[in-house]
Amino acid sequence: MKTNQRQRLNIVVLACAGIVLLDRAVIGPATERWREQNRRITELRQKVQRGRQLLEREETIRGRWADMIRANLPVEVSAAENEAFKAVGRWARESRVNLSSLTPQWQTHEEGYETLECRVSANGDQSSLGRFLYEAEVDGMPVNIQECELTPRDARGTQLTLTARVTFLRLATATTGRAQR
Repeated sequence: MKTNQRQRLNIVVLACAGIVLLDRAVIGPATERWREQNRRITELRQKVQRGRQLLEREETIRGRWADMIRANLPVEVSAAENEAFKAVGRWARESRVNLSSLTPQWQTHEEGYETLECRVSANGDQSSLGRFLYEAEVDGMPVNIQECELTPRDARGTQLTLTARVTFLRLATATTGRAQR
């Protein structure tokens, strides 16, 4: 009788050990692989969704890119600077501010584009300087206002000086090759 109980106990112990071994060797790793597979499937579904959204917006994106290429600064350095100076002059005329200085500096970036960074100083009242910034933002030129500082010129603060760092973008395009300086 004791031998029979021992055999049963051994069978139960072996069964428990087998279940633990099965859990550690088969079920656990399989469950982890399923979780990882679910994560990958979720990521892939998100990528596919983003791809579909891009395809739906392809025409708009290509149109914007074409606009950017059309507004691109010329390859010639002097012509590019002339376009930038004309734009700043146009903003000054539209906003009725007085430009006191305009200093250009070219920057080449490893990503294949160049920027013409201009330090601009202009004088006027708050309304006209605000209009100057607005004109820069809505202009068709590829421009970004990096820094902007307003300082009062009189005790009441009615006359202000705007100091800004304005950056014009010149893309290297397939039709012009890498922009040359």
